Amino acid sequence: MIRRPAILALLLAALAPSAAAECPGADRLTEALRLVERSNPVLRAERATAAEQRRQRDWSAEVSVGYSITETLETGAAGPNARLNIRIPLFDRSAKLEQAKDAAALTASTDALRAALIADIQALCEQAHQVRALERRREFTQDRLSYRQERVDQGLDPAGSLWSEAEAMQTASHEAQRAAANLAAARLALAREYAGQQWQRLQTLLEAMTQ
Repeated sequence: MIRRPAILALLLAALAPSAAAECPGADRLTEALRLVERSNPVLRAERATAAEQRRQRDWSAEVSVGYSITETLETGAAGPNARLNIRIPLFDRSAKLEQAKDAAALTASTDALRAALIADIQALCEQAHQVRALERRREFTQDRLSYRQERVDQGLDPAGSLWSEAEAMQTASHEAQRAAANLAAARLALAREYAGQQWQRLQTLLEAMTQ
């Protein structure tokens, strides 16, 4: 069985910077994982269930209180009487088994959530890479428009040649803005999904990881 630190190492390797999608802030991944483990609503509920299961007793007690108008067995006189029954199962391990199942389920849920978060962060890195590429394209088209403007001002090119350059720059600018807005929306959605009431903190980490 692979230990959890080894699993985390493998998952971290998946976010190593690559030519396809670099994540400059991937060093914040561990902090993001810890935040999600503490604040994720599903994990919090499972931890509460496991904690409650651990508090369950393996034995039960029952107290009976009454009043007899006849003689009691203990004193031989009429009066109040009480009885305490305690049941201690000698071979019933159902409570321990349930505790073990809850602990295993919590571990599995935590590992699955880690893997899902890392996969989603990798997807954010891909989006951020696309945003940077579109921004570079916008800058390139802006430089081309400036260059064409200079040639028109110098009388080397006709004024009509500016239209195609201006249109290309406008298109590139709109695409870059749309991609940046989609990336911001994806960060917000993931932060709310994973971190519950701590979503703003996770959103800040995701922004740092996918600038």
